[in-house]
Amino acid sequence: MLTSTRILLLCLFTLTLAGCAAEPLLEGAAKTTVSVTLDGQPVEDAAVVFTPVGGGRSGVGRTDAQGIAKMGTSNYADGVFPGEYKIVVVKSIDDPNSTPSPAEDQHEMQGRGRPVYAKQLYLVPEKYISTSTSGLSTIVEAGVENEVTLDLSSSK
Repeated sequence: MLTSTRILLLCLFTLTLAGCAAEPLLEGAAKTTVSVTLDGQPVEDAAVVFTPVGGGRSGVGRTDAQGIAKMGTSNYADGVFPGEYKIVVVKSIDDPNSTPSPAEDQHEMQGRGRPVYAKQLYLVPEKYISTSTSGLSTIVEAGVENEVTLDLSSSK
């Protein structure tokens, strides 16, 4: 009896772990992960966007400390639909030396017009923030785990 209980508990524990570890894919989407490095170093906390070449739904992800992004279409890591994509990678912060003037700041606080945004400092070269200049692309295939490697360079 004790052995049966242990086996049952072990099976329940294993199934619980397996259920927690799995990320459900959208129907028709393919599991897609992206590895992003800049000059050989992983890029943490960068946004990665797949834009479909022939129209359709985009895929998005954010890199972790190892530079890995699990791509999703509607939710985190729910996959990307098969097809050809152009890719952008963005990592930026607000420029601490670029603050709005008192008049602009007051304008935003009173809810008039669009908010004033600080100038951005790009931590990944700006050429990677546009599909027309990034030079990055991939083809997502159905029925396989797609692994995309993006080796970015800070040189022109």
